[in-house]
This record gives sequence, C-alpha cells and structure tokens, in this order.
Amino acid sequence: MQGYLKSQIILLIAILGLNMNCTAQVWNNFKAFPRNPDTLNLNLHSSISYLDGDHFKKHDLLFKLSYNSTYARGFNDGPVWKGRGLTLEVQGGFSGQNGKLSYTFHPVFFVAQNTDFSQPSIINGSFVEHKYQFANLDWVQSYGDGAYLAFHPGQSEIKMRWGKFIASLSTQNYSAGPAIQNPIILSRQGGGFPHFRLGTEPFNLTIRKINTGKWELNFLFGLLSESDYFDSNSENDNRYFNGMFIAYQPKFLPQMTVAFNRGLYKNTQFFEPLDLLSTIHIFDSGTRGDSIDTNDTFDQLASLSFTWHLPKSGFRAYLEFARNDFSGKLIRFLKEPEHSRAYTIGFEKSVQTMSGKEVIISYEHTNLSRNHTFLYQPEPIYYVHSINRQGYTHNGQLLGAGIGPGGNSGHLNVRIKKEKQIIGFLFERIEYNKDYFVVNIQNRERHNIEYSLGFNIQKEIGSLFYGFESVLSHNFNRNFESNALNLYLALATRIKLDK
Repeated sequence: MQGYLKSQIILLIAILGLNMNCTAQVWNNFKAFPRNPDTLNLNLHSSISYLDGDHFKKHDLLFKLSYNSTYARGFNDGPVWKGRGLTLEVQGGFSGQNGKLSYTFHPVFFVAQNTDFSQPSIINGSFVEHKYQFANLDWVQSYGDGAYLAFHPGQSEIKMRWGKFIASLSTQNYSAGPAIQNPIILSRQGGGFPHFRLGTEPFNLTIRKINTGKWELNFLFGLLSESDYFDSNSENDNRYFNGMFIAYQPKFLPQMTVAFNRGLYKNTQFFEPLDLLSTIHIFDSGTRGDSIDTNDTFDQLASLSFTWHLPKSGFRAYLEFARNDFSGKLIRFLKEPEHSRAYTIGFEKSVQTMSGKEVIISYEHTNLSRNHTFLYQPEPIYYVHSINRQGYTHNGQLLGAGIGPGGNSGHLNVRIKKEKQIIGFLFERIEYNKDYFVVNIQNRERHNIEYSLGFNIQKEIGSLFYGFESVLSHNFNRNFESNALNLYLALATRIKLDK
C-alpha cells in the first residue's frame, strides 16, 4: 500500500508540474460557484450571476487536477465525481444578456482515473458492485471499473427577466438555505438536474403603503434520472421533482432572514398534471389505477431556516431545521417535533487584523441521524424512500447533504485573506451511516468515523490565479470493517479571458 501511495504521489507531482503552464480558474474552496452569504439572493442561491445591462462575457477557464489516494472522496463539487486516483476537470464558457433575455453556457468535462478501492464485503446478505450498500438508494460509490469520462452542461441556463420576475430553463446547481457545507434540502453535492424555474429575485412588498420587507419566491419543476448502476427496470428510471423555496427578510429587522424549503419527487410513471401544484397541495384524481396511496407515491423533505447576519460586525449565525417525509396531523408534530428531524447549525465571524488581513472563522454542525422515535413508529432514513427506490438522488449522487443518510458532521474552517491571497485551514469530523450502525452493528468499537485536516492556498499573480488544496483523512472502521487513510490533493490554475 505504501509503495502504491508513493508512486501515485510522484505521478501526481509530475503532472502538476506540467499543469502549471495551463490556464484555469480557481474559486474559494476550489468550487466553481461558491456559496456566498453576501449574495443578493435570500434563500435559493444560484450558481450563475449576471451583470446589469447588455453584455457578453467570456468566463475564466479552469483546469483542475485532483487526487485521492485510497477511496473516492469529494464534497460540493457539482457534476464532478472524484474517484480513487487522479481526476482532471475542465470548466469554461460564456454568458450574455440582451434586454430581458440572458444566457449562460458553462459546461464541465472531467475524466477520473477511478482506480479500484475497497468496498464493503457483504451487507444485507449480498454485495452489488458500485452501489451504496447500507440502504436502498441510488448513491453510486464507484462509476464502473476503470477510467470514467463525463460531460455535463454544468451551470448553463436560458433566462427571461421581467423586473423582479424570472423564468428559466437550466441545469445549474443551487443551494437552498444558509448552510455552506451541508444544505439539507438542496446542495451542490452532485450535478444539477434539468429544470424549469419560475419565481422572483428578492423584491420589496408594500401593503397599504407599509413596506413589509424583502420577499423571494421560487418554484422548480425538474427531472431526476437514475444512474446506470441501480437496477434494470426501465419504467422507474425517471422521477419528477417539484420544489418550493420562500424567504422573507422583515423591514423592521433586516438582519434576519426566514426561509421555507420544500422538495417533492415521484416516479414519472405516476405523474399527473395536477402534480405541478404538489408543493402547494397534493391532489388525488383517483384515476391512476394502481394500489399505492397517493401520499406514498410522493416523497418529500421540508425545512425551515433562520439567518442572523450583521455585515458591519462580520458575523452570521444560522439554523436549518428539516423534516423527512410527511408529518401527518399537527398534534403529532407538537408532541414529537424530533420525529424525522434533521438540522444544520453554524456561524461565521470575520475579523480585521492590524496588518490588514481578514480572518474568517466558520463552524457548521449537521445531524441527519434518526431520533429514538424510530423505535416505536415508522421513520424513513434521510434521502431514502420505499416506493421511489432511487431516493433523493440524480444520476447516482445526492441532492442534499454530502454526508449522506444517517450522517453527522462538524466542519471548522479558517480562512486568512490578504490582498490577492487566501490561505485556509480545515478540521472536520464525519460520522457515516449512524442509522445503520444503531440497528445493525451496535458495537462501540466499530463506529464509522472520519477525521480530516486540510490546508489550501489561492494566489493571484498578474492575470493568473493558482490554487493548491490538501486534505488528510483518517476513516476509522470504513464501511464498519477496517481503518483507511486517504490523502486528497488538488491543484487548479485560472486565467481571465475577459478582463
């Protein structure tokens, strides 16, 4: 193992040396479109931004080479899947605006070496290669045997805008709510799915000459696809997705933003026209002709988030509280609000030093594991559903938090900014599959827990930008079997094509 790791590191260094002459783009935390708490959006955070007025802009070109030494690992990388070994990604494109019409073409191309790595030996009596083994979920653990090459339209969109009202067709990624690392309902963990968006940008609502504050309302109508590694039933390959995202920032308390998010999905073979209104109300026409209850053909997740942001003092705190599947009667929620719940809580603090540096400290904790109420009443595992068997996924990747079903995490990040340079440090703890552990393992010595330490640097030199990232992860009892050590390295370069 040590010999393999040494040879791979030598190969990586050699390729990185060649790549230094390439041109590319580096973003904060090496993500193509990072989550920015100061964005104009209140809740549904777009990956695409447009300049005011008519324009045409060439996007900076990104070449990024990354490496995993022992197992597949990656978070919030959008369409790019990073297996074991080397992964090369290229991103670029252009955007423009002409009157009410705006457009973006920003595709992603990547190739992953996808070297074989250890998979769980046997779960639930059988082993199915490449699949997630701990629940019935289309969460691909390895895209085939050998190199994996893929093209994705990425952050591409056609949009019409009338004042604050917008309508668009897109495959771009969104994140919903205030969380940075693990948004529960909608994140950038996987590639964006094709969808139609109907909604607004933040707008002021005045009622009887009283300004109530800022509002934001968006609906998504999309199509989720099954991966090539789940099952051979062609009738269930696609699911209809309907999402509603509402946010409110009071005029009398502009520091606070309250948001509600709801996502529903069902197999397209059960789709009915009235399902377009499912985020408001689920209708039962009685004409579907199957024996499945209408409420069960849909699966839903919903969350309520609160953000407290003080820009002048550089402080932001937030909470997202989510429920999985339908709650039933209100009295049940009042008695047991912890049933089927998940949450993310976090904060950011920015400090200006005497030397002119800005230090940003952020911490985020997420809990997706079930509460003890599952012991005496049915409670689904997060992102898993018995009828929509692929779960809350698109093309084999999760739509929500990357830590996955039953996951818990703590994520500490420190960034130091000065002029044209950013240095970052990361400490992270992830407990994987706790729901499976509690039911099936029940051995305190076999918790599947990963600790990670990371470092990254981004630097601007003239018109070029360079970035380097490293994360060392120790996974105790990976897949509840044995310990594993993974080294992640990445190098990215960028050049501005439109100055």
